Amino acid sequence: MRSSAHIPFATLRRRCGVLVGVATACAFYALGSTGAEALDLDGTEGLITETIASRERLKDYDDIKLYGAERVSDRDRNYAKPDGIRSGNYFIFPEVGATVVYDDNIYRSNAHKEADWRSEITPAVKFQSHLPRHILDLSLDGKIVNYLNNTDQDYANVRAKLDGALHFDHAHTLSASVLTALEHEERGELLSDTSAAKPIEVFHNRASVGITRDVGRLYGTLMATFERWDYSDVASINGPVVDQDYRDTSEFSTALRFGYRFSPGFEFVGKIRALQDLNRGVGSDDRDAFGYEAMAGLAFETNPLLRWRLLAGYGIRNFEKDSIEDVSSALLEAQVQWLPTQYMTFTGSATRQILAADAVEPSGRVETRLLGRLDYEIWHNVVLNLGVEYRDAEFIGDPRRDKTITGRIGLDYWMNKNWRLSLGYEHAVRQSTEDEFDMTRNRFTVGAKLLF
Repeated sequence: MRSSAHIPFATLRRRCGVLVGVATACAFYALGSTGAEALDLDGTEGLITETIASRERLKDYDDIKLYGAERVSDRDRNYAKPDGIRSGNYFIFPEVGATVVYDDNIYRSNAHKEADWRSEITPAVKFQSHLPRHILDLSLDGKIVNYLNNTDQDYANVRAKLDGALHFDHAHTLSASVLTALEHEERGELLSDTSAAKPIEVFHNRASVGITRDVGRLYGTLMATFERWDYSDVASINGPVVDQDYRDTSEFSTALRFGYRFSPGFEFVGKIRALQDLNRGVGSDDRDAFGYEAMAGLAFETNPLLRWRLLAGYGIRNFEKDSIEDVSSALLEAQVQWLPTQYMTFTGSATRQILAADAVEPSGRVETRLLGRLDYEIWHNVVLNLGVEYRDAEFIGDPRRDKTITGRIGLDYWMNKNWRLSLGYEHAVRQSTEDEFDMTRNRFTVGAKLLF
């Protein structure tokens, strides 16, 4: 394979420049794959924002892969991709995963430390469209969790997601995304009710629609989203059922994401967002709020192997109830992608954001989060990944402050088109100003996935 060192810098720069924003955004989705919550750094709510024009521009990036300027996650593994089942204009991809986990602190609390084994079964099927011009994809998946000893913590999640895109001309795409899910909030999570004796059922629904223009130098996406969380009542540790209706929240939001490519490899990017949260709270303590956020910055490359995306701005949450403290804070998104060798990729991000309350917290929290991940391809079908995460949650209207450090190591093995195996270890430490939230946790995982 020809090395990138033999290609003129200007040529690689031209070919890489168009992908600064797209490549970095995709890179940081991978940060969540080791167990961390995935970040939607582009804020597109799952919408398809590709236009015919932007798709054609990506062909330049495909050429780069011939010279090794690609992430480990992008390396050619067609030999290990399932063939799927052809049905008209669709390919159907069924799969089922099985993971065994040993967790030495299943309640995420040093005060009530309990160790146990658990199994996770994750069936899924995706209907991927291959239409001449447009997109209409459907995915269905689930997660069945069973504990060896603490069977009262068992639960089952299910989710359905529909994504569509109408490319009505070369430069514009009209897109929509609908999600409905039954999820569970495990004991000891950052926002979980400390009195709950078992996982809390959450019915989560989201619908987003947007229109994207992306051709030439100027591009942007205007979108609107409705999201709803409904919490089910749950038995308390002391026995009585705890009403969770006060946590039910609806959110309406609209956002504009835009950019301007003012030279190869350099872009101005920005995001503006307005939202309204509807939450009844407890009794007469109405928790309805309005929020506004604005961020701007640059996406650029130091060289074709080192790319950056830096945005800063400001956000506020104004509660209609005068007795509830408003929230305001500086916002930050910083991302970096570095390809030190053909077989190694480093990705990192730093974010600071306002997270609204669902009535468990007084006024929500301001959270600073740092993530880093190193992927190393040991062999063409064996990849080692190392990750670290730091999270600082500052609760507004409450003296509580939690700082969590998590380290992860994992090994992925693509055995063939139908089997993928994985090993993982995670160590997490949470220190809080309130002792009941302190936590030290170790998790060992062994997993296998069967794909068709």
